[in-house]
Amino acid sequence: GPVSAQVIPKAQDRPFPGAMTLVVDATDTDRGIFSVRQTIPVEASGPLVLLFPEWLPGNHAPRGQVEKLAGLSIRGGGKTLPWRRNATEVYAVHVDVPPGIRALDIDFKFLSATEADQGRIVVTPAMMNLQWQSVSLYPAGYAVSRIPVDASVTYPKGWTAATALRPASATGATVRYQRVDYETLVDSPAFAGAHFARWPLGHNVTLNVVADQSKYLA
Repeated sequence: GPVSAQVIPKAQDRPFPGAMTLVVDATDTDRGIFSVRQTIPVEASGPLVLLFPEWLPGNHAPRGQVEKLAGLSIRGGGKTLPWRRNATEVYAVHVDVPPGIRALDIDFKFLSATEADQGRIVVTPAMMNLQWQSVSLYPAGYAVSRIPVDASVTYPKGWTAATALRPASATGATVRYQRVDYETLVDSPAFAGAHFARWPLGHNVTLNVVADQSKYLA
């Protein structure tokens, strides 16, 4: 079928049809697993390519950790849709969107490193670095600066998070952030921890600190 076409549309500077929603459960600090639910609007039926971020801000090589993406499920109109990884571009997934579908519902897990030889460890029992590029997909064919995202995260109970994103609301341990474009999201990682301190430095600048133990904050 058309899913085997293997064509990846080039990014174009054009409006995206709506906004992606991204819901991250970051509470599994024992295993360092982030659980992701994502809704991606689609323009039309037919072939669609979803990308896992490959080239990242501040990196000089394609460093996206696609090998840690697990359990990918794509649904449309309440039905599970088959998907296929691109034969040569491992960061690309192909799916055929049935007629009448206006959005895809996506679930997957990001299995972050638990040993140093697996990559950078970003989750410990007391702190984490949530990197948005590891917990989201995006559709090919659009400039990332033109894809709006509504993101929310459930952090471990009692933890405090800091990011360049601005919270829109908080309910318990879940923080919903103000809408940003996908490029800004990826460039705004969050740090969170059980032991947290914040020092205003003036001029709308804040120093946010997380530590392994509260005694280290000072």
